[in-house]
Amino acid sequence: MKVLEKKPLLRNLIYEEVNGKPIYYKNYKLVIKGKKTTEEVMASSSLQVRLKSELSYYLNKTLREKGYIVLVSEVGIKLRKGGSRSLDLAIYKFEDYEPYKNSSYYLPISPIVAIEIDIKAEIKKQNFMDYVIRKIEDLFEMETLKVIWIFTSPKIILVANKNGEWFIKNWEDEINVINDVNIKLKEILGGS
Repeated sequence: MKVLEKKPLLRNLIYEEVNGKPIYYKNYKLVIKGKKTTEEVMASSSLQVRLKSELSYYLNKTLREKGYIVLVSEVGIKLRKGGSRSLDLAIYKFEDYEPYKNSSYYLPISPIVAIEIDIKAEIKKQNFMDYVIRKIEDLFEMETLKVIWIFTSPKIILVANKNGEWFIKNWEDEINVINDVNIKLKEILGGS
């Protein structure tokens, strides 16, 4: 592949951008080498998709009547200091989201609650927890109040509150999402 052909491909493989530096999708180098397709590195696993679908369904059904909307599938948000982050699920007050609902650009506002499932970013040069903490801090700077990070292997959940309280739970544990709305992943997934 010629150098000129790699540049557009590299742009397509950017997952997020922080401080002017791109963060690529995990295994992006395999796409450059022709060993994987762009879709293969961007796609979610069956379990990740199921988690997104079931959480989105449950939370939208539960929160809509309370004035919230749950967005799903790599919700792009612009950071105040420049750059962007992608989120698996994002909970907004509908009134805050409404002015942007038909925009074809990344959202300039952060969600009240962000839910992430695993890590899609290439982070070989740093510890994965460094990436997680940095992303959570970026969201807190944007006024997100809570980040729930679900890891499918091992099956644990990191809950980070802007007030400084962070803790780890199991999939069987009840997790408060917002106000009086709680989830138990094992129940949402039908006990599996």
